[in-house]
Amino acid sequence: MKKRFRIIICMILTLALLISAACIPASSFVPDDVTTSTADMILINTDTNTVVFSQKPDNKWYLGDLVTLITYLVALDSIEDPAKVTYKVEQSFIDTLTFSDGCLDAYVGQTLTAKDLMAVMLLSYGNDAAYALVELSGYATTEEFVAAMNDKVIALGCTNTLLVSPGYSENSKQHTTCRDMYYIYSAARETELFSEVESSFTYTPEGLKGEEYTVENRASIMNSNSPYYFKYVNDAKYSYGDKTYEGIALTTTYRDKTYFFAGLLGKGTSEENVYADAKKLTTWAYLNLSDRKVINAENSFAKTVVNAGWGSYEMELHPFSSAYKTLPNDFEESKLSYDISLPKTVNWPLTKGQSVGKATITYDSEQIESVNLVSESEEGLDMLSDMARFGSYVWGRLLVNEPPTQPPTEPATAKEG
Repeated sequence: MKKRFRIIICMILTLALLISAACIPASSFVPDDVTTSTADMILINTDTNTVVFSQKPDNKWYLGDLVTLITYLVALDSIEDPAKVTYKVEQSFIDTLTFSDGCLDAYVGQTLTAKDLMAVMLLSYGNDAAYALVELSGYATTEEFVAAMNDKVIALGCTNTLLVSPGYSENSKQHTTCRDMYYIYSAARETELFSEVESSFTYTPEGLKGEEYTVENRASIMNSNSPYYFKYVNDAKYSYGDKTYEGIALTTTYRDKTYFFAGLLGKGTSEENVYADAKKLTTWAYLNLSDRKVINAENSFAKTVVNAGWGSYEMELHPFSSAYKTLPNDFEESKLSYDISLPKTVNWPLTKGQSVGKATITYDSEQIESVNLVSESEEGLDMLSDMARFGSYVWGRLLVNEPPTQPPTEPATAKEG
């Protein structure tokens, strides 16, 4: 029952993520003179779902060690209570692995919880821990677990991600994109265990003492003793391989504004490249961008014509919700425009908040948001308001000496702003 409840909760969170992710149009406010070396990148303000910079965000590239994020999500879905489910690390298990990275060598003979294995995997990108979690997941084979991984990324909204292994693989079929990595990383950040592990930077399984049992986050951008340290980073996942090159996904927060950065195919063999690009672009964004309300739910935004049984009348429409977007500090109101899409008429009945049309918001010729326009009240469902509508309609006709017949059914001109 608990496992089923967890799956339902995960589905709800996934749906919420998909709704927000679907509203992320592509924009780029970073000027050309901000030079970078990483081939594929994306920078997103997570508070306003604004892509403020993108460069080949849908280009497919090796997933590398970042695959452990997806392994973590599937294992978390599958294991009912990671803090209580246990696993004894045996040398015989490690010996069966085609590729072993040694992340569990220190724990041979020790009993770890699934939570311990997840923490070790997340911080060290441990291949061995990933396969141990497959054994605890309840799937009969590794292939079934990988199939669940592919189902998971599709459910998250990924369209260019493919998995062939729970751990690191140089197989070019195991790939992702910067945009897909945003969906995957966001889902991981929604989980309590991920936040707990990342915030501590190091992790020691409960009941074990000694440095040999402590694992540290391999992303040195979070290490205060590293030359690549960036103090505003909340969490980070780093990958490097001779064939996969550099890859990174991270979030930063400064003055209550949070950005997600993903970079794949870092140039050269030094982690300095992706770390430098992440630091450079997010710093630029914090200094040069700010959040602005581009549409207000409280304002009447447009009008349309409602067809009732006795005639027609105009109805005001409101945005479903207010919208904030991240825009340049030198924002110019004249560059903000609204394209309103409405049917010529709508028929009774209408519920309050029912979507009738859509407003697409553009800044400097780039689409930045799309918001549904909705009915501000119930129409054809409430007797008192319907009688008031009818009375107003009849009285208006009497004042102009016209009988209360069906008026023209063309919509009123939409009002921008």
